Amino acid sequence: MNNEASLPAVSVIVPVYNLQTCVARCLDSIAAQTYPPLEIIVVDDGSTDRTPVILDRYAARHPAVRVIHQPNAGVDAARHVGMLAARGQYLTFVDGDDAVFLDGIEAMARMAMRTDADIVVGDYVRHLDRFGLFHRKDGVIREDRTIERSEFLSSYYSLFFGRDAYGLFFVCNGMYMKLYRTKFILANRPISSGLRYAEDQLFNVRLFPKANRIAFLAKDVYIYRFGGVTGNLTLSLFGDMIRLHETKLTLTDRDDWRFSERGTFLHNVRSFLATLAISGRLKARSMAKALDMLNASSIWPQALEEHPEFDDAFFTAARRGDPAAAWRALDRGKLIQKIAYRLRRVVLKLVR
Repeated sequence: MNNEASLPAVSVIVPVYNLQTCVARCLDSIAAQTYPPLEIIVVDDGSTDRTPVILDRYAARHPAVRVIHQPNAGVDAARHVGMLAARGQYLTFVDGDDAVFLDGIEAMARMAMRTDADIVVGDYVRHLDRFGLFHRKDGVIREDRTIERSEFLSSYYSLFFGRDAYGLFFVCNGMYMKLYRTKFILANRPISSGLRYAEDQLFNVRLFPKANRIAFLAKDVYIYRFGGVTGNLTLSLFGDMIRLHETKLTLTDRDDWRFSERGTFLHNVRSFLATLAISGRLKARSMAKALDMLNASSIWPQALEEHPEFDDAFFTAARRGDPAAAWRALDRGKLIQKIAYRLRRVVLKLVR
């Protein structure tokens, strides 16, 4: 085993916005890592609560922590600021309301050293509360594996386009639970997308094809705490979801992958709007706006043409441009789900 003097330094980048109730808990999990050569860069993205004060006090007590304050520019921009400030040989990202298992960074760093990979992908657990009493796994890395660029492009790259034969979509699409070689990511990083929804997925779908080698680590390294954007969807984010899928279609010239991506898009349209209806954030009067956004997009008409199997009441109404009927299709029979959703939100708020 390598001694500590030979271990590569790792920069941990933590983008933060208005997380006064949980950011210290996140930083505690990073500061307690079993891997010693860490640089912790916290980018405060224009927080308006007590987060800046908490961060400055934390940095005063922990020499490895460096805080960068900037006007609000979005999480994508905050991550880019952190990348440019990183001095470690490798870097990793941790969202400010999440946590890292105590040996998570060490496990990824040692995997990077063994395999000389540009990207190491670890596994994760999704916690629905602060204690982990309610948790689940969305995808599982079943064994350590290393793949070269040619194999990724011919096979694994399809997982980003709705053809996930390996069950790795959920562990690949986020920027957390990964270790990136700093020189590699700085040389190949995509420009900031400006998206507020799945911006990390778009980052990786652009970056992964440029890696010479990617390593998958069959170990839970990260704790993702449900909340944030994915737990608080709004109609304003619906446009970002559409842009995500439109952009992904430009990143492959394979017709079969584009076909499956359009099917994934239709599935996400229904899932997104159904979640809004259940949460009460989508009303009958706002369904017309959602349909207008779809009709203005380049992906919607072709996706409907290619996938006639999407023919339930919602899609039937959407195809004929009937927002009232489309909303009724999503809202019908949802009383129990709405009650369960609201109860869950109350319970999770109490235990987070």
